[in-house]
Amino acid sequence: MDRSHGHTIGNDFLTINAVAKGSQDALKKLMDKYMPMVSRTAYRILCDRPESEDVTQEVFVKIWRNASKYDEKRCGASAWIYRITCNLCYDRLRKRRLLNLIGISPAETSYKDEPSASSPEEDLINRERWKMICKISAGLSPKQRIIFTLRELEGLSVNEVAEITGMPANNIKSNLHLAKKRIMTELERYETE
Repeated sequence: MDRSHGHTIGNDFLTINAVAKGSQDALKKLMDKYMPMVSRTAYRILCDRPESEDVTQEVFVKIWRNASKYDEKRCGASAWIYRITCNLCYDRLRKRRLLNLIGISPAETSYKDEPSASSPEEDLINRERWKMICKISAGLSPKQRIIFTLRELEGLSVNEVAEITGMPANNIKSNLHLAKKRIMTELERYETE
């Protein structure tokens, strides 16, 4: 992943500019480079494989439609693509909450596609951990889920998360603190059961 978010590298800008002019080859180039990041991030935020696959497709449709609006001076390419991904995931999470409020339960979360470990025992343990993480993260606010995913699972800095989300560093830190506190409380509860 380009940790500089494209600020010093103009290749992504040129590629996005080519997409804006209708180049399907340029879009494919962006997809080849960024699809793993988009797919992984969407899955980690949403904890649902089919929904994250839909979001991944939507991200690249948005890139295709909005490439002419990309401003390299405002943020780097990876930050722009992360932002699109997070915004689409945020919309999905808000929709889930709305459905839950009116009593419509979303489909059961899919865990089977989480990467396999080296042995069947490790694979089972990792699937169980993933189920627990998904259950716990369901209690976080959409912002907390996104920030937790970007900071803790994607390993981005507070400054990178601020660039992606547009949130001030203090808000990021407080949301991350609340998310971690909730997760630790839930993990302790699971350990005592």
